[in-house]
Amino acid sequence: MKNLMYLLIAGAGLMMTSCAKEDSSDVNQDKIYCDYEVFYNANEDKTHAVARFWFGGPTGTLLELSDSSGANVTFNGDVLPYNALYSGHHKEYAGKLTGGTFVYTNTDGTVFTNSTPSGADTLAFPADFDTINKSVAQTLAWNGSALGPDEQVSIFVGSWTWGQDASFYTSDDGATEVVMGVTQMANLALGTSTVYMDRYTGVDVTEGTSKGGRIRYKYRCPNATVQVVE
Repeated sequence: MKNLMYLLIAGAGLMMTSCAKEDSSDVNQDKIYCDYEVFYNANEDKTHAVARFWFGGPTGTLLELSDSSGANVTFNGDVLPYNALYSGHHKEYAGKLTGGTFVYTNTDGTVFTNSTPSGADTLAFPADFDTINKSVAQTLAWNGSALGPDEQVSIFVGSWTWGQDASFYTSDDGATEVVMGVTQMANLALGTSTVYMDRYTGVDVTEGTSKGGRIRYKYRCPNATVQVVE
C-alpha cells in the first residue's frame, strides 16, 4: 500500500502517463527523453533511484532498456532493473543518500553521464500543524530554509478514497511557505488525512539526446496526520 501511495504522489504525472511500454531498441536513439530521480523518504528511511525513458518527450511512449540490446542504466555503478511499479528502472537503498550519478548507455553504445544537483535542504511540518479547515485558506510555513533557484516544495493531502485529495506547491525563489486555497481543498474528505511534503531540486540534464531530460534530488519529510474540518 505504501508503494501505491508513492505512485500517486511522487511524480504521478511522470509515472502514470502510460501503462504500455516498448523496448528502447525499437526507436530512434536520439529521440529518447531521460528523467532521473534520487528520492529520500524519511518515513521509511530509504532512498530510491529511478530512471525513466520516453520516446519523443516526457509525454511520449514509455520505454524499457533491454539487456539483449546492450542498453542499460546504472546509479553509482549499480545496474537499475526495470520495475513496472515505478514505470522505470529502479533500485532502493537503506538510509539517506544525498545524491549520485546515473550512467545511461543506449543501443548504439553512446554513454550519457549525469549527476544529481546538490541535495535539497531538509524541511519539516510545524509542530502545531494538526488541523486543516477546508473552508478557509491557510498558509503553511515549513520548518527549514527558504527556497533557492531550481527548488520547489509540494504538498499532498489525501485519504485512501480516490479523488478526495488536494495538492499545493511553490517554486518561488526565497519562499518559506505554501498557501493552501479553498478551491484546491474543496474535495477533501472530513476526518483524518495524511499530509505529505516534498522538497526537491530539479535541473536539465547535462548529457542527453536531442530530446533532453531532467534530473532531480527529492526529500520527503516525516508525514503529518491532520483532522480536516469545515
